[in-house]
Amino acid sequence: MKRIKLKSILTIAFSLVMTTTAFAAGNDFSNKLPNVKADMLKPGFWINNASNANKVVMNGAQTEQLNENFVKEISTVVDLEKYNQSFTKNELKEKILNLSTPSKNPRYDKYGNLVTEEYYNKLNENLNLDSLQDVTSVKYGITVRRTLMKTFPTYDLLFKQGDNYEFDRLMETAVYPIEPLVILGESKDKQWYFAQMYNYLAWIPAKDVALATKEKLFDYVNNNRFLVATGKRVFTVYNPLDKELSEIKFDMGVRIPLADNSEFKDELYGQSTVTNYVVKVPVRDNDGNMVLKCALIPRSEDVNEGYLPYTKKSILNQAFKFLGERYGWGGMFEARDCSAFIMDIYRSMGIKLPRNTDEQEDRAVGKIYEMKENIPLKEREKILKKLNEGGVLYMPGHTMLYLGQYQGEHYMIHDFSGYYNKESDGSYKYYKARQVMVTPVKLVGSDDGKTYLEDMTTVKEFVLTNK
Repeated sequence: MKRIKLKSILTIAFSLVMTTTAFAAGNDFSNKLPNVKADMLKPGFWINNASNANKVVMNGAQTEQLNENFVKEISTVVDLEKYNQSFTKNELKEKILNLSTPSKNPRYDKYGNLVTEEYYNKLNENLNLDSLQDVTSVKYGITVRRTLMKTFPTYDLLFKQGDNYEFDRLMETAVYPIEPLVILGESKDKQWYFAQMYNYLAWIPAKDVALATKEKLFDYVNNNRFLVATGKRVFTVYNPLDKELSEIKFDMGVRIPLADNSEFKDELYGQSTVTNYVVKVPVRDNDGNMVLKCALIPRSEDVNEGYLPYTKKSILNQAFKFLGERYGWGGMFEARDCSAFIMDIYRSMGIKLPRNTDEQEDRAVGKIYEMKENIPLKEREKILKKLNEGGVLYMPGHTMLYLGQYQGEHYMIHDFSGYYNKESDGSYKYYKARQVMVTPVKLVGSDDGKTYLEDMTTVKEFVLTNK
């Protein structure tokens, strides 16, 4: 064995220390956000800071009652099982044209070309309004993969000038797998359905939908044995024998029915079912109809048998799983926007929120703390002190999740575009975010120095209230 000189050992040790130090320094948390520290980027920090974090806010029966209240009070949230079975020609035409109308503002295609009236005429033709029957009976279906809903039946992207990759103005919302639908109409090219999900009505690609009878659809989705995707994304295992079942992606909050023990054996598609959940997923047959097949989800995936308990701890844990995810307008970039961020968190606990910010803010449902215009900052902070951690904050066009108060500052986590910092010359410099971040509520949101807190109009908790 060779003898190593002491000098060599010291040299190696010094190099290791310097490398480790350099690596640590290179990964130090630093940004231009005021009053945000690295410790604050972990859910445990805010869970430990919260009061009664494990206390159940509402049980399952109360959650169901809250969901029923959404249906009663907010017009955009519907009970699909009780949805109209048919529509007259005029009723259906009105629904389509309430959504599918050309913008009054200039729009540009992905190449920067101004969209013309002729272009909109082609989109209108594909609405298929001339072929509507005097009375149209609805059909039923279910999504087989993550997909999207659009303003018109087209994959085209339209933009305002200057945002020609991030904000498709024809994008309505992302739709996740195993989402039941009522189908009201079909585009002229037969590539799109005009469909209603529980909280949205728009055009969805027909290839991503499997048709089913009403009875078969709701027997499947109402299975009381189910998993909930509690991770940001959850996948079925790779399946070399059936690509339809291979690595299906489920976003947070998706409810996935479990297969009955009688429906599978110890082995499935050449793989043991041990250490896996066996779930039933919908696929399309050659005629576009729903067929249910068994698939495997590893028990190592971030899933839960049934909904998560509705607690502050659950809310905060779920929120931080999106930290750093890129902002996705309407669900672009396989991500989500500010209101979908809130919706997916709460959906993990069985709460079915409206899709858009103004609908979620609706004062008809939940415990409301109103922030009237022009009330001073101190009064606004007093209102926040009444709000439980995990409550939701609203301002025009934006929503945020309340984290709590720490060392005199109130904090939130949200999916947002950007913010401003005051420079030494008194001006405000813009910093792009375009992701989920932790910030103080007094973060500056405009170049005139106005803060997010000053723009807030409503803060609320999604709980039952006695009215």
